[in-house]
Amino acid sequence: MKDTNVNKITGYLRKEIISGNLKPGDHLKENKLAQFFRISRVPVREALRILHSEGYLDMFPNKGSFVKRISLEYIHEILKIYLFISPELLRSAIPKYKDTTYRKAEKILDNIEKCRDMSKIGFLLWDFAKVIYSPSTHKFMLALMDELYMHNIRILNDLYDMKNQRVYDLSPHKKFLNLCKQKKAEEAISTWLDYIKKLSADFIKIKIPN
Repeated sequence: MKDTNVNKITGYLRKEIISGNLKPGDHLKENKLAQFFRISRVPVREALRILHSEGYLDMFPNKGSFVKRISLEYIHEILKIYLFISPELLRSAIPKYKDTTYRKAEKILDNIEKCRDMSKIGFLLWDFAKVIYSPSTHKFMLALMDELYMHNIRILNDLYDMKNQRVYDLSPHKKFLNLCKQKKAEEAISTWLDYIKKLSADFIKIKIPN
């Protein structure tokens, strides 16, 4: 029952933030949420912790939890880190791809195409990233990449929702996999990085005020 309550609260608040009903800077008070859901503060606290880990909230000692503001500087910083780590990981990973790697990746893409829940898109994209990066032997950089995705699920979900897409555009992902199958690793890496740059530019254009 506890896990069910946590999932219910997390899902509700996540969608409220993505939809804009909860705005950047809004204070989420444990006691108010507990009253709203008619439950104890324990599952509320756990739900807020999860949303913080996904990049939806800022948490301050003695102040509480607030809907996170996404700044232009933050996006640029994330992009720099990603563009530095990603090529090295892919150069190490792509030569190790097997038939099972492609099957797993294509299955995830199929699930994304069928998904209509904006709050799940980011997690599926994270799953895809795990498949294409995990064959790399650079374990420290893999851990950094995992952290990068985990703390920015909110950005991926936000962008999908704000572009009002019925189906997520997976053409860059499919092109990447096809190039890898053709042993064109550098071209595949270039395609992937172009996709990430465009994703960042789209997010800035849609979500960051001038």
